Amino acid sequence: MAARRAGLLLWLLGAAAGNAREPAPRCGVQNFPHDPQKTTRIAIALFGLLRSNSTMANFETFMLAPLLAHRPEPYTVDVFLHLNVVAKITNARTNERAQALPAPLAWTRLAPCRYALEDQNVLDVKLGRLRHSLSRERKRDLYKDHGASLQNLFRALHSLKETARLIEARELALDLRYDVVASVRVDTIFTRSVPGDVYAYVKKSPVAKLFVPHFGCSIQHDLLLNDRFAVGAREAMLHVYLPRIDTVANFTSADDRGKSGLSGERHLFNAVKARGVPTARMHEFCLRRVRAGGQIWVKVFTPRDDRTCPLEALDVCDDGCMERQPACAAGRGCHQRGVHIAARLFDGEGWCDPHASTGHACRFDYEKLGFGLS
Repeated sequence: MAARRAGLLLWLLGAAAGNAREPAPRCGVQNFPHDPQKTTRIAIALFGLLRSNSTMANFETFMLAPLLAHRPEPYTVDVFLHLNVVAKITNARTNERAQALPAPLAWTRLAPCRYALEDQNVLDVKLGRLRHSLSRERKRDLYKDHGASLQNLFRALHSLKETARLIEARELALDLRYDVVASVRVDTIFTRSVPGDVYAYVKKSPVAKLFVPHFGCSIQHDLLLNDRFAVGAREAMLHVYLPRIDTVANFTSADDRGKSGLSGERHLFNAVKARGVPTARMHEFCLRRVRAGGQIWVKVFTPRDDRTCPLEALDVCDDGCMERQPACAAGRGCHQRGVHIAARLFDGEGWCDPHASTGHACRFDYEKLGFGLS
């Protein structure tokens, strides 16, 4: 184990000479100069395993740029990063075999305000106790890959929780509180720009406290929640969304009515439901997974308007390709084929249909907030 850790350190230091000019940390970045006492404070929490440099360029163009271009609401943004670090990965389900990952210090382009790196091999030792604490019934192998995907889920959930600790540490250091928290997996690309006004909507929403993409793995007709990107109010994110690995050991077959087994999407839905967090599913959030080498995972959604953004048509986009990608406005967004399009808001207990629930408070969200963003 000591040899592995020493090897990781040498691997990191070996690239230092080529990364001498690091970008300035993204701390207290404002969309325009304004009084920091009169602002919406936003924490962007990046987490997971960096599989391709292309995702960093995408983050800058499709998420950060529209946020900083937004007017008239004043925003102040801090970027946080927790990375699981390993030199190569093998994943049979995604056809990644001893695939080399980005250079050791490539992540510095993200310019986090606070960050933490964790040796994934050491992390696996820590997660071993969690894996073994789950009974055979609880950890049924949904993906039929001998637990490899389940292991990846635990790694991601651990990284997710660590971003919450980074955010809370900065709050304590500066005696401040964030209004809005966004969570992004670093092996994800957006195919359409994340609308800059969504953060202002999240801050003032009277009902929805968590906003996620409208698509996700809806298994055997169950409506679940996409777990790769979210924007939410501080309490919903720091107390429920980010630290949900703390509840994964409690998962049983009863949680999914004996249908399929543990998955990230199902676990997120269970966590949200258990804590009664009203959650809106957003057509305007359109994204895809990226694998090592720039392979873009299969698209599970269709546009809701009569246009196709370039990244919705590509199967591969390496670093150079992503640098050339133009921004593409959210428009009417996208939705997953076969998913009930009316299931837009989970009110904490059940799915709200604004056409049937005429007196329900969620109608306000449908009519005023977060849906049909410009």
